[in-house]
Amino acid sequence: MKQTFAIIGIFILGIAAFIGLGFGMGWINVGYTNTVGKAQQNAERHVFEQTQSYVEGKRQELVNRHHEWVTASKDDKAAIEANVRQSFANFDKNKIEDIDMAAFLQECMNK
Repeated sequence: MKQTFAIIGIFILGIAAFIGLGFGMGWINVGYTNTVGKAQQNAERHVFEQTQSYVEGKRQELVNRHHEWVTASKDDKAAIEANVRQSFANFDKNKIEDIDMAAFLQECMNK
């Protein structure tokens, strides 16, 4: 009888240890995400912003906004300029090689 209770006790302690280990590992993962995970995400974001596809996409977006701006009314131009300011706030303006597009971007950013 004592042996049965010992086996049941060991089994319950094993389950409790397994659950406690799961919670402990979860909290370790939370700490990792708050420290190393943030740095890793920031590095990945920085690399992504340097890719040719991202830069080319932003250039195309600027060309489209410029075309909209040229054909827009005065009120619509203000909205387009606000959109350009928001969309290109963290973009490296030196990556825009077209002089006209760079001037348009600078004009929008200075308003």
